Amino acid sequence: MNYNKKRITEDNTNKIILGLSLLIFFILVFLLNRLYPIHSDDWMYSFIFNETPPKRIESVLDIFVSQYNHYLYWGGRNVVHFIDQLLLLLNPIIREILNSIAYVLFAFIIYRIANNGRPTNPYLFLLINLLLWLLTPVFPQTVIWITGSSNYLWGTLIIVAFLSYYYSFYLNEKKDKGVLRNILFLIFGVVAGWTNENSAIALIFILFNILLYFKIRKIKIPLWATYGFIGVCIGCIIMLLAPGNFIRSKDTHAAFNLTDKPFMDVLQYKARNIYWIYKYVNSIGILIVIYACFTFLFFCQNKDSRNYKAWFGSLLFFTAAHVSAFAMIGSPIFPLRATFCLSSFMIISISILYANISLSNLTLKIGNILILIGGTVIFAFTYSVRYQVLSSLSDRYQVRELYIEDQKKIGNKDIVLKEYPIVLPPEFDFEDISDNPKSWRNTMCSDYYKLNSIKRTNP
Repeated sequence: MNYNKKRITEDNTNKIILGLSLLIFFILVFLLNRLYPIHSDDWMYSFIFNETPPKRIESVLDIFVSQYNHYLYWGGRNVVHFIDQLLLLLNPIIREILNSIAYVLFAFIIYRIANNGRPTNPYLFLLINLLLWLLTPVFPQTVIWITGSSNYLWGTLIIVAFLSYYYSFYLNEKKDKGVLRNILFLIFGVVAGWTNENSAIALIFILFNILLYFKIRKIKIPLWATYGFIGVCIGCIIMLLAPGNFIRSKDTHAAFNLTDKPFMDVLQYKARNIYWIYKYVNSIGILIVIYACFTFLFFCQNKDSRNYKAWFGSLLFFTAAHVSAFAMIGSPIFPLRATFCLSSFMIISISILYANISLSNLTLKIGNILILIGGTVIFAFTYSVRYQVLSSLSDRYQVRELYIEDQKKIGNKDIVLKEYPIVLPPEFDFEDISDNPKSWRNTMCSDYYKLNSIKRTNP
């Protein structure tokens, strides 16, 4: 009786710590969101896409018109770009709160997947956040910057939220029924499959293998699971068949002189892009090493302590992560931000193993605490650097915007900024406006601030 009481008290304490951790990480990411100004693609997505003359988005109906144009002339990621344009339509403080909630929710869903059916574990939640903050390539670009966040954080959030039901079904084999549930999963599946090309391919890979697992074991697959899978395939097909994809692909191939090259040469060029990601992006290699170490620790446990079902689940996420990377063979470019699914799925696979490794051994307990303390120290340093960078960026933008408004008041709508360019660390992938008022970025900037033109020249 006393033992059970002690366990309940301990679990309640852990729940309080977990709740405080959620609040702390929300505040931390919110502070960065407050500092990150609207720029580049944000300016473009503040307008109805491909509309001449440029028309600012003023309603949700405008977003639907914009996404229709986007589908025809640029690409099929309508779900994430709809989210992007909706966020840009909102009041900045509401946008920043929502984006911060999206991050915390993303980390929490990863925690729920990894800790499914186990006692509350605040250590696991801390580990997930450390891995996300320290080992996600170009973290500010995919989590803080609004257009990048909409494409990658929000898109992957939808996918992992959808996947969490399938993973829970895989572990527990609980067969919920209902016509409404079937319809909801069909719709949810279409949305999840319509988010991001390489992430959707990885999602289909996981769902197919989970359903195949039950088929092999001759366990009846509930209709909601089948409907959800069909929905994902429909959403993915709609996204991939967007006319805009073919227009952009043609332009991109031409830009890289790939149009007239033999098929095998083009394939080799694209494969080399994937190879470079694995060779030069250190965080990807580190995640692979961590997964290998945790797999070793998992199999060092007593056989009776091993949850092989969880291990297979972790292996499935780990493999799907690399499927998302190899799916980029369809694109002539592989920007670092497109590794978000690769790193996120590997973090999920690592988290599942961590949750299923027994830490009853004193050496493992001490090692676990030391690693988490060390990771927290590195995180604090990294956070401080990112905060300082964004604080400086925010200050520069505030000065610019005040100058622009002052010039507009005196009737000057052809702005010349006499200042040095803003240069940020590579993980921000930030590019300032140039001395060419007709460049894409300068044109978007002038439209956003209601100017005739704008350029920046060194003083």
